[in-house]
Amino acid sequence: MSTVTAERLAAGVADPEMPMLTLADLGVLRDVVVEGDRVTVTITPTYSGCPAVSEMRADLIRVLGAAGYRAEVRLALSPAWSTDDITPEGRAKLAAAGIAPPGTAPAGPVLLTLLLR
Repeated sequence: MSTVTAERLAAGVADPEMPMLTLADLGVLRDVVVEGDRVTVTITPTYSGCPAVSEMRADLIRVLGAAGYRAEVRLALSPAWSTDDITPEGRAKLAAAGIAPPGTAPAGPVLLTLLLR
């Protein structure tokens, strides 16, 4: 079985909360490893308590299973997901759907001024 095929299938799974994006567009798809007919997919949720993770897992297993793979989905909480992980294609799809894509995180420290009253 092909690693490229498994990667393509996993990358094409739609995000359950924003179906205009794929898991790859959103940047939560971290790794796809194929060993024979077995595939292990690693995803990072957008936050540690994300309720969509079970749906992502089920969709990945269903899509890969339909192609003949025995799929396992693992969670990786580190490094944490960031809006910087959204691909340029994902940002364009958000904009096309009328959702303002988040900006990138500033480089370096963010200065904060506290006023005492």
